Amino acid sequence: MNFVRSIPFRYLFGRKSSNAIHWITGISILGISIGTASLILVLSIFNGFEELLSTFFSKHNPDIKIVLKEGKFFEEDSTKIAKLKSLPQVKNLTRTLEENALFNYLEAQDFGTIMGVDSAYNTVCSFNEAIMESSDMNCSQMQCATIGIGVRNKLGIDLSNPLEEIRIFIPTLEQINESTVNVNSLRSLYLKPSKVFSIHQEQDYEFVLTDLELLRQYIGKNKLLSSIELKLNETHNSTIVHELQTIMGNDFQVKDRSKQDESFIKIMKLEKWLFFALFSLTLVIVCFTLIGTIWMIVLEKKMDISILKSLGMQESDVKSIFIRLGLLLTLIGIALGFILALIFYWMQKQYGIVGVPEEFIIDSYPISISIWDFLIVFITVFSIGFIASILPAQKIQSIPTIFREE
Repeated sequence: MNFVRSIPFRYLFGRKSSNAIHWITGISILGISIGTASLILVLSIFNGFEELLSTFFSKHNPDIKIVLKEGKFFEEDSTKIAKLKSLPQVKNLTRTLEENALFNYLEAQDFGTIMGVDSAYNTVCSFNEAIMESSDMNCSQMQCATIGIGVRNKLGIDLSNPLEEIRIFIPTLEQINESTVNVNSLRSLYLKPSKVFSIHQEQDYEFVLTDLELLRQYIGKNKLLSSIELKLNETHNSTIVHELQTIMGNDFQVKDRSKQDESFIKIMKLEKWLFFALFSLTLVIVCFTLIGTIWMIVLEKKMDISILKSLGMQESDVKSIFIRLGLLLTLIGIALGFILALIFYWMQKQYGIVGVPEEFIIDSYPISISIWDFLIVFITVFSIGFIASILPAQKIQSIPTIFREE
């Protein structure tokens, strides 16, 4: 009935008996709009961080990383290395070795990972682009280390101090398999901090890089490796992963860029939807004002409801009037929320109005809007508004019909 559809508009925009109803209606719409905008912006900021981190991963991760499926180390096989290098799709190859270590600098100590790399590492991973600070020392004549910015901050390392070294406690190959190791029995490697890098937090706060052969020497195994990393030609095809897997065998796992940080991306997505759920719960609380608004309009229109019921209108039709009213309020709130979110998105993109601390590699929070986020938020908010509208509409059955005996 067009008649039923027009009543919610008259109830919403028509004159009320009390200004309080106008105020509460406005507060309901404002609350829904702010909640909607918040949901959009939360998802958009997480999208921005995902894109930012994916960019860094793709920039500094190798095209292919080969690791053991089970276990930590494997011995370098010169025959397999030669086969990998001979593939026309492979542009360059680097070898790495990683081990847990204890870092000591002056009075500060912290656990992290010591990583040995060969001379081709920068070519494969574009590592020099991540260097933020460097000293003038000649690393060809001394044992040097490139440290993450987080490691530098935690240990208070000063690159300009040529006298102090990082003392790194490393277990030997025999000690690696032991359940408990005395720190005093570990080998000590002294390195001069020469450069500081920044890629992303996990690496920045954990890794110290040095020469591969030097690390092998201290661990006690000359051919030990943790991974083989490859840089591919731009013309490589989709069969390269299968070819590499055939060369390396079933004991190895060949990871392209999409799989190297798969767990990290999954955690990011989990955090994104947890925050979305949290803000959705907040919106549920906000929608209590919507329930109050509709109920106050029901009380104000009590006589109208009685007359409509007396004229023969079905109770379900009367209920639908107020459900439609609640949905109309919700839709107005959603529309305003979308507009607010788009305005904030534009301002953040253009001016970076919400900044981040200085130690970050960016000046302001990244943000990226997706049409799917708008759809998800619309369905979520509309569903909450629909449920909130049903509750006060159910009270209509308690309003009596008048003129029944006339």
